[in-house]
Amino acid sequence: MDDFFADLGELTDLSDYESFEGEEAELRKEERRRRTSRLVPFYSTRKDVLIYFEEDKLLRTFRFDRNSIEFITDLVAPLLPKRKTRAKRNLAPVDMVLIALQYYASGTFQMVVGNVLRYSQSSVSRSIASVSLALSLQSNKFIKFPTQLLDLKREFASIARMPGVMGCVDGTYIRIKRPILYEKAYVNRTHYHSLNVQVICDANYRFLSVCATKPGSCHDSSIFKTSVIGKKFTAGDFGNSVILGDSGYSNTTSLFTPYGEPRNRTEIRFNNAHKTTRCVIERAFVILKKWFNVLHSEVRLSPTKTSWVTIACCVLQNIAIDRNQPFDEPIDWSSDEADMHDTLDETIGNQSDTLARRRGNEKRDREAMQTFSGR
Repeated sequence: MDDFFADLGELTDLSDYESFEGEEAELRKEERRRRTSRLVPFYSTRKDVLIYFEEDKLLRTFRFDRNSIEFITDLVAPLLPKRKTRAKRNLAPVDMVLIALQYYASGTFQMVVGNVLRYSQSSVSRSIASVSLALSLQSNKFIKFPTQLLDLKREFASIARMPGVMGCVDGTYIRIKRPILYEKAYVNRTHYHSLNVQVICDANYRFLSVCATKPGSCHDSSIFKTSVIGKKFTAGDFGNSVILGDSGYSNTTSLFTPYGEPRNRTEIRFNNAHKTTRCVIERAFVILKKWFNVLHSEVRLSPTKTSWVTIACCVLQNIAIDRNQPFDEPIDWSSDEADMHDTLDETIGNQSDTLARRRGNEKRDREAMQTFSGR
């Protein structure tokens, strides 16, 4: 942690205006400062930035209301670096949070610098990195499975009667600029540089698990198999519960995929229920990239910092859901997420993989027969 903060370097900003007696002195000072720098924040004499934003402006610009922004600031403030600017003044935690939130919402540095906060490019970049890392370090408080899984299963069962489901898993590509190291590893199957981010969500679009460190060339199935959460499912830590995945995953006793070629009405019904239930993960991705537009376009950061930004946005989506933040922008549910799935060649794998698939197929057949054969 200390090494990272040291690498961030000094945050730069301009000092508050000094107080002068008399209106003329104040005007002269302001004019002199304006001429010598174009980076003076428009609220540089304010002690509380948020009171100068109306509520609808806060939501449009930062995606959160005043109370939620204060909550996020209190959450990350202890982890933010305390660096003096050249004018011997700290960049306040709320300023850093606002810089990061608008970057997540807009996906551009220039909008942050030019339209709202008017800090220097270096201050913006370091604030985004600091806040993103701080939120990532707090992710285990917000991205996790509940201790009681029964409510999860009930919510999923209410969608299309799929029994025992506690989550849906999928991967999504986060486009990045061409990296300097291991460039070819980040080229995905659609031929652009990206991370392949694995997510598990609940029926209300909350994220339960996020793995955001894998390069775009990694296959969905291999990411799940080697991830911490994947190993927990394989070890049977969640009992008889299952998660739903698409054909990019291997069907096992803990992860159900649809039938590749359904042979009867029971399997067709299972597939229909599976598709209806699993669409929550695709919608969760659509909401994430609509809410935080930085993830919808190319992230102009290193893979490591892109990973921080991605996890930070997932944390913020959970916070937004928990705090009932309004999101009134229209959403096009017919996104390209449904077309991004890998397919798994089941002829590849060792003897253990083959045995796991056979046991998974047997369990899926039993569940399909018990739930979908009689209607």
